[in-house]
Amino acid sequence: MGMIEDTHKSLIAEVGLCYVATASSEGQPNVSPKGSILVVDDDHLAFADIMSPGTRANLAENKQVSVYVCRPEKFQGFQFKGTVELSKEGPVYDLLAADIDKKGLTLPPIQNAVKVKVAEVRGLGE
Repeated sequence: MGMIEDTHKSLIAEVGLCYVATASSEGQPNVSPKGSILVVDDDHLAFADIMSPGTRANLAENKQVSVYVCRPEKFQGFQFKGTVELSKEGPVYDLLAADIDKKGLTLPPIQNAVKVKVAEVRGLGE
């Protein structure tokens, strides 16, 4: 069994929004909302880097990331910590592009597909 359980998958599908926290190699933080969060498989999440120069710059220096998905009105959520792999093409890129298209969103081109290998999951308040 992977790190991402059915409860996590359901919340991600329902909410469709996450907050991504990164830090530069010097510890300069950045938080950015992402409306393209997807579950790739039981150990990986993905989101599109579209208009996120702070996130992009930090991930170029430091591959560690925290992704937070929550339903604030019910005080429910999960934090996923892991490391990223960036790609400008390939299966994850195509998956994100297709999902954005399916949602009918008109956005600038994806700069990078960001695939997160989840190493730790915490619930709200843990």
